[in-house]
Amino acid sequence: MNNEKFLPVITIFVCCVIAFIFTITIYSPLKNAISSMQLQARRLQAVESDLDKFKKSHGDIEKFFNLTENRLVEAREFLPAESSQDDFVAELYKIAEKNNVFINSVQIGEIQAVEQNSENNKNFFRQSINVKFDADYISTLKFLREILNGNRLITLDNISLESGENVLNGNIEISIFNLAAPS
Repeated sequence: MNNEKFLPVITIFVCCVIAFIFTITIYSPLKNAISSMQLQARRLQAVESDLDKFKKSHGDIEKFFNLTENRLVEAREFLPAESSQDDFVAELYKIAEKNNVFINSVQIGEIQAVEQNSENNKNFFRQSINVKFDADYISTLKFLREILNGNRLITLDNISLESGENVLNGNIEISIFNLAAPS
């Protein structure tokens, strides 16, 4: 008789366990997958909408791409073909990082002919570079020493240091010299 009273309870319990297992193993993962697909579909629709707006505002995408490519070519032609100044700026940043110096800005001046070498008719060219940086005193000294003792002909034209909050705010003007001007 006791079994007959507990049979409905056991049946309800087994049904609950089966429903719980179904929810965990099949329903929840399926619901998450459907939600993920719906989200991806919405994102795709947003991208398609943005692409349509872009097409409407710029017309032919190929034409826009060619125009952008032409602008990049013009920018590359504006930069000097020889990358000696770019190499120097890259070296400058490496030296700064090595010596715990934070470079705020690097301004590169125009190239100027200095004098003509009478032996081989080659001109010397000077280019001024202005560097603003922040560092402590020892790091500033190491930074300057490494720049000036490098493998380039460099002169230190001007230096100014101001004390800031636990740091020196520095500004140096240096000149680098080359035998040939960047073309």
